[in-house]
Amino acid sequence: MASAKAFLAATALLLVVACDSFKAKAPEGFAVYEGNRPFRAMSADGVVYRVRTVNDSTDATLAFWQEALKKRMLDAGYVFLREGEAKSSGQTGYVLEVTAPYGVRDYTYLMAVFKRDKHLVLVESSGEVATFEKRRPQVLEAIEGLAIN
Repeated sequence: MASAKAFLAATALLLVVACDSFKAKAPEGFAVYEGNRPFRAMSADGVVYRVRTVNDSTDATLAFWQEALKKRMLDAGYVFLREGEAKSSGQTGYVLEVTAPYGVRDYTYLMAVFKRDKHLVLVESSGEVATFEKRRPQVLEAIEGLAIN
């Protein structure tokens, strides 16, 4: 029952978009897609970066979202790489990195989540494994520089 609730909550998290409650800058070396929502940027070598907000009408804690996100991704077949704490605007968040094959290459997928009142701020970044590893410091720096309102 708890795993079903976690799955449903994680699915809702990915589908319900709310108003922006953040101010984002692109990672160094990334170009911003102007005028787009959610905030999106991409590096010349194909690493993508996106920040968006979703409504959270539950009273779930960050610990709940951490568990739900990790369970959802691992149950979907992604392979765990690493996880940790994120800090942005004095707030603590959660970062999860997974990998999966796509065609003949493997890709890294990084997700960060921050809980703010009745919404979540989500950061996603992805790219081919070797390319992503080169860009990872800039992605993590951009997450730290995120202004969460």
